[in-house]
Amino acid sequence: MRGSTPMDSLLLTFIEAKEEEQADRCLTRLIDEHAKPIVREILGSTLQLHIDKNGVGTSSQDAGDLFNDILVNLISRLRHIKHDPTQDAIADFRSYVAGTAYNACNLYLRKKFPRRSRLKNRLRYLLSHDNDFALWTSEASGLLCGVAIWRGKNAHAPGGFLEKIRQDPGQWSQAAGLTSVSINRDALTSLLKTLFQRSASPLRLDDLVNVVAEICREKDQPDEPLETVMNVAAPAFSFETILEQQHTLALLWEEVRQLPLRQRISLLLNFRDTRGQELLSLMPYTRTATIEQIAAALDFPIAEFLKLWNHLPLDDMAIARLLGATRQQVINLRKCARERLERRMVAVLAKSSRGK
Repeated sequence: MRGSTPMDSLLLTFIEAKEEEQADRCLTRLIDEHAKPIVREILGSTLQLHIDKNGVGTSSQDAGDLFNDILVNLISRLRHIKHDPTQDAIADFRSYVAGTAYNACNLYLRKKFPRRSRLKNRLRYLLSHDNDFALWTSEASGLLCGVAIWRGKNAHAPGGFLEKIRQDPGQWSQAAGLTSVSINRDALTSLLKTLFQRSASPLRLDDLVNVVAEICREKDQPDEPLETVMNVAAPAFSFETILEQQHTLALLWEEVRQLPLRQRISLLLNFRDTRGQELLSLMPYTRTATIEQIAAALDFPIAEFLKLWNHLPLDDMAIARLLGATRQQVINLRKCARERLERRMVAVLAKSSRGK
């Protein structure tokens, strides 16, 4: 007997098909006539990734790959349901397809643009949890945000307002009297208050994310090409300098992997430079390590790690709870990790330099 949720009538013919050939025809019809148009539309509207009627990406290789991955997952899920109809039913197949596609888009953005994704999540949290701000949905404009008294209003901010900021974010920040721009909570709160005061109107969330990324220099693509060499002149270990170097970052990652597990966890889950800037997202961007490889280095299941990814860097208390340790023990573990990395990186870079 199936669960209490009724199965979508679109699926019943496939689920109840007795012959394998009939089931395959029904599955093909479900995917071709119902799933593909929905997935194609969502990829185009959400990511600007365009797919032709043959399933070929016309905008980039990513388009075709993502489109096919979504369909493969859908087919796998449908075959699993047919094999075991007692599990949770799909009450609305079209909504299920759309949800699957949107989830895939979000995962794609998190992997391809980790800094922007993390910034967007921080802004959403701040807009939703600070009583001075509000985040709401508009049928015409999607997610909107602004000061709390604007809740429910539509966006009317002139496009030139945001474009002017993007032309010279630094000059705008100085003119606006912002003494500090960063992605910590206090600085973001001050920045949002200034932006909303100057806009005098709600803003689309994505527009806000884009302009804050420009102001705070939270971009996934560097302003200058990454260098491949560096010299460590001082004994102090500078993450800020090290992590600007793609070649050196690869060497650093190899050394991180050699750390004891608890030191790796204490270091990577709070991986920052001397200014407090989050650093772990550099790994996937520079292709030093994929998110899956980082999860493996931390001995975390990938699904569990993806839940943490949007909240990194974690504070010491959160890491302590994961390790079953005290906050001071986490601090000591990270200190030991940094000291070991300092010694090892000085030696490795000196050896690398001699080998050139």
